[in-house]
Amino acid sequence: MMPISPRKLLLSAAAAVLLVSGPALAKDITVAHAKGETVVRGTPGKVAVFDLATLDILDALGVEAVAGVPKGADGKGNFPPHIARYADARYGNIGTLFEPDMAALAGLKPDLIFIGGRSSRQYDALAAVAPTIDMSPSNPDLAAAAAANTRTLGRIFGVEDRAETRIAEFEALLSDLRAEAGQAGTGLLLFAAGQGVSVHAPGDRFGTVYDFVGIRPAVAPAVPSADGSRPAAGSPEADAARQKRAEALAAALGTEPDWLFIIDRSAATGSPPSPIEQRLAADERVAATQAWKAGRVVYLDPKGWYLVGAGIDALSQSARDTLATMRAAPR
Repeated sequence: MMPISPRKLLLSAAAAVLLVSGPALAKDITVAHAKGETVVRGTPGKVAVFDLATLDILDALGVEAVAGVPKGADGKGNFPPHIARYADARYGNIGTLFEPDMAALAGLKPDLIFIGGRSSRQYDALAAVAPTIDMSPSNPDLAAAAAANTRTLGRIFGVEDRAETRIAEFEALLSDLRAEAGQAGTGLLLFAAGQGVSVHAPGDRFGTVYDFVGIRPAVAPAVPSADGSRPAAGSPEADAARQKRAEALAAALGTEPDWLFIIDRSAATGSPPSPIEQRLAADERVAATQAWKAGRVVYLDPKGWYLVGAGIDALSQSARDTLATMRAAPR
């Protein structure tokens, strides 16, 4: 056996180092986002995440770089069950979805910060701490936004193949759901807050449900208000708006939609006054519909829809649950 020269030994050792340290040698990439462009240098090893949809996707991709999440003053956070592990003490508390804890962030020293939706207005302040990416969806199509953000995060963390596999699974699930919903007639989304119920039409905040499910809306698209502002509580304008919502609800239920879809805000943000089924059953307008009587009601996951939004795992579970409910309903 011929002896191995010192030079060959040195080259072999160098090659081994290159293989082991591959992620550390990742190339810099430029990421376009809602606030412009951010250069990400190498693969981030420690990130702060203020956007729950981004947290959902990172978890789905098996990325273990999350170091800080918003848990609020009580330190518990308000996470859906599938990402509840981030309430654990090993993940730093960096404030709330609306207000960052700048001292906590400074101590965390993240390589990268993710924001979106509720936290997007804090971009300038956070970008002064570390490179920041605003993951707020640019596409009103929630499913398309989830797929796009999954690709972006796959690229940032070098798990593009994993991202494409996850997107393909998601799109196949949506195809099954939409094939079922396309033959299910019309749908109506009801948004419950406290004891009140209102209609969300296409174009309203949760009007994306119709496109996501693939069901024909029972109501026409919403007409945006002139300035988008909300009238002051107790004002004549607020009373008029309340009356208008009541009339819209009565008219929408009067069309006898084939399916009712429900989002319960109270269940997403705290303790509801009573189970949503009880509140709806007590509303004569809802209880009188044929859809309610036949049990053609889909209760959308409140935290998934109200708090997370365009998270690929949250939306996948919603699609599975909705498909199962529609298939189980009496024909």
